[in-house]
Amino acid sequence: MDILLVERDKLVRDQVKVGLQQFPEFTVTCGEGFAGLNELRQRDFDAIFLGISAEGKNRLKLLEHLRSFDFNTELVVMAEDRSIKDLGKVKSRFNVTSFLSTPLSAIEFFRLVARIRERFQDTGVAAGPISGRRSTR
Repeated sequence: MDILLVERDKLVRDQVKVGLQQFPEFTVTCGEGFAGLNELRQRDFDAIFLGISAEGKNRLKLLEHLRSFDFNTELVVMAEDRSIKDLGKVKSRFNVTSFLSTPLSAIEFFRLVARIRERFQDTGVAAGPISGRRSTR
């Protein structure tokens, strides 16, 4: 399962990367900002972990950019609790699969990973990404 991890905060990025790498079926590609999201234009990923900052009106720009060219890939948004409350209003608009609070809680992180792994196993490897769309790899 190919995961794209886009996070500016190096501590959060490293925690998520190390946590995901505990599972042999995960391959993690890291990036930052718009350049990181543009990795999606070059290859398919099964899921995206996207860090959103708490700073003002620009926090939706990454989501808007991502969903302007890819609406189906599983999306986990990582943000502070207060931002998650605000972002909950746009969950369906941006097809957000799940939210993950930062700073990370190991219990919540691994519960989320367990749900993602379960969905992935239910769809099977041959089906491609867990969103159900076929991979062109």
